Amino acid sequence: MLYFPQLSSGATGQFPVTRQRTLRTVVNESTQGYDVKLADPAAAVTEWNLSFEELTDQELAALEALFQAAEGRLTPFTFLDPAGNLLAWSEQLNQPVWQADPLLTLSPNVADPFGGTAAYQVENPTAAVLQLQQTINAPASLNYCLSVHVRSDQTSQISLVRGTESTSKAVTSEWTRLISAGQVHSDAESMNFGIALDPGTTVQVFGFQAEAQTSASLYQQTTEIGSVYPAARFRDDTMTIRTVGPGRHSCSVNIINVEHL
Repeated sequence: MLYFPQLSSGATGQFPVTRQRTLRTVVNESTQGYDVKLADPAAAVTEWNLSFEELTDQELAALEALFQAAEGRLTPFTFLDPAGNLLAWSEQLNQPVWQADPLLTLSPNVADPFGGTAAYQVENPTAAVLQLQQTINAPASLNYCLSVHVRSDQTSQISLVRGTESTSKAVTSEWTRLISAGQVHSDAESMNFGIALDPGTTVQVFGFQAEAQTSASLYQQTTEIGSVYPAARFRDDTMTIRTVGPGRHSCSVNIINVEHL
């Protein structure tokens, strides 16, 4: 799998990151003079401009290796938006993209930490550990951060799952954003994120977010798609690199994702 590399810091990009999404509306004028307008989601185009400063020799080599393997604009690669939530349907845990173990109970319309009713109550009524998770098509070898807001009427434990890693966290009666971050050192070409509940545990959860970095940013709600782009491309066939000293490089790359390609 070709994928955009991370920096030694664990981040995919450096600030500022510029992202632009262009949508198209198809307009048809009838013989009576009326306009009929329809959205054309297949024509959506997303572009990023990533500027890098003070790259090490190893970081620059990783970027150049991807650019050469992709042959510039020719070959697509997987790009994880550094400014997005990788998970789809972050507030709709009953969507098929979420895999819940049998007998795990999900109850929607629970009061969330921001004054709405978008949280879920998750209950494990069995004598076994049960999981709720989502899998994305992205390299498991990268650094990832999983975060979710959790509370419970009784003090308990919950495990945040990142691939093969499971981190136990304490849950209190107050809404708390729990975070698990790091690298799992796996060669798998997919990565799963979620929670695991001990037998008899009931919690309320809100705002699942996965990011390709080592810390959590502000929560971003998602719907049918997350910020994983498996068919992104370099926009240009050239990449300009400036070297200002030993192990000190800078460059700017433009990445584009066209829905209909």
